[in-house]
Amino acid sequence: MKNIKFITISLFFMFSCRNGEISEVNKKKATELNNQAVELRMNGELDKAINLYKKAYEIDESNLNVHFSILGIYIQKKEIKKAFDFLDKLSKEQKKTVYYYQTKGNLFEYDGKIDEAKENYKKAYELNEMVEIKNESDLNTLINYTMLETFAGHKEKAVNRINETLKLEWLTEANKDYLETFRNEFEFYQGDGALEFQNEKEFRICTKNIDSLKQILKENHINISGSSSPIGISEFGEIRVNEKFRSKIEKLELKECE
Repeated sequence: MKNIKFITISLFFMFSCRNGEISEVNKKKATELNNQAVELRMNGELDKAINLYKKAYEIDESNLNVHFSILGIYIQKKEIKKAFDFLDKLSKEQKKTVYYYQTKGNLFEYDGKIDEAKENYKKAYELNEMVEIKNESDLNTLINYTMLETFAGHKEKAVNRINETLKLEWLTEANKDYLETFRNEFEFYQGDGALEFQNEKEFRICTKNIDSLKQILKENHINISGSSSPIGISEFGEIRVNEKFRSKIEKLELKECE
């Protein structure tokens, strides 16, 4: 799926940093603290990282990327209550935003409460606005919007919206591949929220012609998780697909590896 799990998480919490109201000195200090926290987090030093993130956030409380980094560590540590408590500290104005409801929905998912998650996704979707797609930078906005649209129960609208965008003449092949990957995910969405994209349950299809099979899957909007060529004396290579695409695979009468 071309690392869709990572892309999805990055998109799902892609929010702007509105730090123009703080001084250049404080802006620089917050950036330094954030960069140090990122490195500590990558090294697994979560407690030290969250302390630095919090210091950066104290300097600039409008920086929602830093805010979610703090929530992300609570999630990593499975401290969901602390994440909810921290989210609840946002100002009254911030609690009226897409970020608040979208993030709250994700926390409910991690807490195993999918119905509550969906209600918050619906609220986020109702607050969100779709921009006109004019250039490549707008494609991320489109995907984040259609992701919320899907989670809010309107996956057909999301799929149609992406299909219409795919008609734009200026799109590169990379742009089309990016859009089609998400279009396929939304088309086969099974109602499990953002965590559905982290489901790594797969099955294998064996074939003597990997390129031909890849083309068939692409034409039928089925994302490929991975593939391998024949090894040793085996005649067959294999292609791996996520379990969510099984029903379509069966309709195509493609056989799972024995």
